[in-house]
Order: sequence, then structure tokens, then C-alpha cells
Amino acid sequence: MKRLICSLLAMCSIAVAGAQIPLAGGSLTGSLESNSIYYLDDSVLGDRMMPFGSNDYIKLAYYNGRWSAGLQGDAYLPALTGYDDIRNAGAIDPRFVLSQIFVSYRGNWFEATAGDFFEQFGSGLAFRSFEDRQLGMNSATQGLRFTATPIENLSIKAFAGRPRLAVLNHAGSMVMGLDASYNLSSALGWQETMLAVEGSYVNRYESLSKEGSEDFFGDNIFENAGLTSPMTHLFSARTAFDWNSLSLKGEFVGKTTDLSEAMDMEAHGGMALLGEASYSVGKFNVMAQGRYLKNMGTRLTLYDTSLGNALNYIPALTRQHTYLLANLEPHQVNTHSEVAAQADFYYSIRNKKDRRNFWRFHANMSWAHNYEFDNLTWMDVNVDIERQWNKDWKGTFMYSMQKRNPMKGFTDLIYTSHIFVADVTHKIDRRNSVRAELQYLFSNDYEGDWMAALVEYNLSPSWSFFVSDMYNHQRIETFNDKVNYYSVGASYTHGRSRFQLSYGRNRAGMVCSGGVCRYTPAYTGFNLLVSSSF
Repeated sequence: MKRLICSLLAMCSIAVAGAQIPLAGGSLTGSLESNSIYYLDDSVLGDRMMPFGSNDYIKLAYYNGRWSAGLQGDAYLPALTGYDDIRNAGAIDPRFVLSQIFVSYRGNWFEATAGDFFEQFGSGLAFRSFEDRQLGMNSATQGLRFTATPIENLSIKAFAGRPRLAVLNHAGSMVMGLDASYNLSSALGWQETMLAVEGSYVNRYESLSKEGSEDFFGDNIFENAGLTSPMTHLFSARTAFDWNSLSLKGEFVGKTTDLSEAMDMEAHGGMALLGEASYSVGKFNVMAQGRYLKNMGTRLTLYDTSLGNALNYIPALTRQHTYLLANLEPHQVNTHSEVAAQADFYYSIRNKKDRRNFWRFHANMSWAHNYEFDNLTWMDVNVDIERQWNKDWKGTFMYSMQKRNPMKGFTDLIYTSHIFVADVTHKIDRRNSVRAELQYLFSNDYEGDWMAALVEYNLSPSWSFFVSDMYNHQRIETFNDKVNYYSVGASYTHGRSRFQLSYGRNRAGMVCSGGVCRYTPAYTGFNLLVSSSF
């Protein structure tokens, strides 16, 4: 508890609200984010695994004319439970790391950066370096990056460096990439149509004879698997087309021989196809995506199995639910052999005499299939209706039918869930409002049925209070216990700073962001979240 209090005081002392700070002819900006948990023993969940954890981030950036520079410091005091790869990499005890430092110069037609940077080619299927603090991921590349528009309608990117791995360390590989995009429609003088052609090349180089490359008998595990070259190449071709209300995108990615996943016993080449389309007419909008994956998991290094060990970005093509029970068992992509599709449909009706009286309809369907074993891996068909009766009352009602295969389609085991949600907000006056959620889940999953409720009271512009409970009231196979996962808390917002303190019991499961997931064990404790920027 002392550490939690000290963390709160420290965060409050440096939380700054306001605009950029003038400094030496330029301006300084910054941000702070902290997630601290004081863990408690729980007779239901068992003894706590650790007394305290805290993931903290401070970022500063300085701008002066054409020059800019920045840095980010990460503190793990120690890392929160569930971030095992970070803890195993050296953050079992309190640890501070300078995770980013860079300097950049912007010219009239180019920009050059030295240090740590993030980059993405196309959708990320060939390459993406990014940070996701919720997942404890930071794959920033440390090296040189150059972006330019040497001629009209042509944009190029080039980089080379070593990627960060599991936040605290760097991978033992070197990565380089080149990306180009040409606006063909502008070059042809088309006024109402946009057509762009793009392409990328990515190379990962890593020695196959480092420590850890031999098995028990002294044989090289990579050579035995058929991987003989230290270089893996990825090629990407893309196109984008926009005309009036129609938008189309397509991407093809090819990969040379590689060990896509840590447990692969045989090296393979890989490929991916991605198609996207959207169309709108009047009050109706539709968006669709389809994707084919074959051995497309690509690691930053062959010598590590942590969550952040990913050269490319392959999120799930599913709706990212925000309601508790709808997000209880999210889909995890099978990069080895998956074909998936998703479609969204939107329609709205608004009263011409009263703009605060409207209906919004949304339907979504996502589907994923393991084509190697010809088994369904995921399906979600959901509908939600948003109804604004007047300026004081608003409601959202959702139904979702989910089918999931916990073995990613390698068996034909299927669990089916039906989720119902009612979410109603009442605006009492200009400052006060109350929101309530009721949720129910019917399932043949081994955990059976769930129910959940939440009540949230908002006192604008600063205060918010909430209490919630998620109850597993029917276990139908292995377990007989019925567990309450409760939470109560409050948040305070002032300017660009936000503080939230909560207490509760949290269920073990997958925490997902953008379709990428990390497993978090169950725990009970106090949770302090702080964010601020200037």
C-alpha cells in the first residue's frame, strides 16, 4: 500500500495541465501514463502472486523549427502481473529503461530520423513497429529512417536498424525496409477519382548459429527445420481506389522461407491476401474486409517467444467489443492457416423536427476458418440499436451470437454463446447523468452462463463514479464454484490530467487491443491509473 500511495503522490506532483511549454526558442511537450496495482490475498482466487506492480511511462518531445527530438522512459516497479515476458527480461525487480530517444530533421521534401522510431508499411502485414502499453509491447526500431517526396505524387520510406524486444531489450536481428507509393490518378489529372499503387520490401537478417540454435544432441535446429539462410524477405504490393462513395483496397504479401511460429518444426514460405471495400449512399453505409493467411507469423528474432516478438501486425478481423460479456473470449488469429472476413452495415433515421430524436442501426458479422483442417475457428453475428428518445434519455441494445474454437480450428470443438446487452443513459441536468448496463450470456462453454451489471454516475466536467459486477452463476462441467468479479471506483479529470482509483476482483483471461491479445491471470486489488499531457 505504501508503494501505491507513493506512486499516487509522485504522479500528482508531475501531472501538468496546459499547452506546450516555450523553451529556448522552441516548444516542449510531454505526457505521463501510469498503471499501478496493489495486489491482495483472496480466499477465492488464492494467495497473491506479488504485492505490487506498476508500469509507468514518461515521454518528452522538443520542437524547434525544422528540428525535433524526444525521449521516453519506462519504469517497471516491478512490472504488473501478466507481463511475464517483461518480468523475465529483467523487470522482476524495479527497473527503468530509456525505451525511446530520437532526433529528427524535416526538410522541404524529406525527413530524416536517427534513434528510435515507429513505422508501418500498408496495413502492417509486411511490417509494423508500434507501441501498445496495455499489452506491454514496444517494437520500436533503433536506427535510421528516411522519408521523402522526391517528385510530385511519389512518396518513399526507407529504414534500417535493430528492433526492440519485450520493451527492455533489443532483438539480435537487423531489419531494413523500403516502401513506395505513387498517386497515379493525380499524375493522370483525374479530378474525382483516386488511384494509388504501392509496394514494400522488408528484410530480416539474423545469424542461425548463435547460442540457443542447437538441440540436445548438438544439431542445428534451424538447419534441421529446413531454414538455411540468415535472411527472410517479405514483398508487398498494394493498390487503393476511391470514386465518389466507393472505396477499394487490396494487398498481396509474399514471404520467403521462415519459421513462422516458435513451435514450427519445418520452415515454410508464406503469403497473405487482404481486400477491403466500403460504400455509402444516403443514410446507409457498408464496409467489408476479407483476408487469407498462410504461414504469415513473422518474428523479430528466432530466439524468443515473447508476445512482443512480431515483425508484422495481423489483428483479428472481428468487431472489437467494449461490453464485458461480449468480450469475454475474444478471437485470436491463426497466422498459420486462416481465411477470415468481416462486414459492417450502418443505417440511421433522424427526426427532421427534433435532431435529438434518432435511431442508429448497426449489424456486424465476422467469420474465420482454418482451411488446413477445414474447421470453423470463429463466428460473431451481432446487431445493436441505438435509440435517442430526447435530450434526456438514450439507450443502446445489442445481441451477439458467438461461436469460437479454443484450438484455433485444429479440432472441431465449438463453443456457442448468446449475449444480450441493454445500456441506458439518463441525463439528469447539464452536469449530472447516470448510465446503467445489464448483460446476460447463455453458453455451452465449460464456464456456462454469465450475468453482468454496471452503474456509472457522472458529474461533469470532472468526476465519475462506477460499480460493476460480473457473475459466473452456472458452471456446467469441471467447476462447481460461482465467482463474483466485482469492481468499484472513481475517476477525476482536470484539464489534460486524469486519475482513476478502483478496487475489485478481476477474471483471468485475454486482454486485447486492436485484435492482439495478452493473457492476464486473475487478481484482486487496488488499481490506480494516471494520465497527463502538456
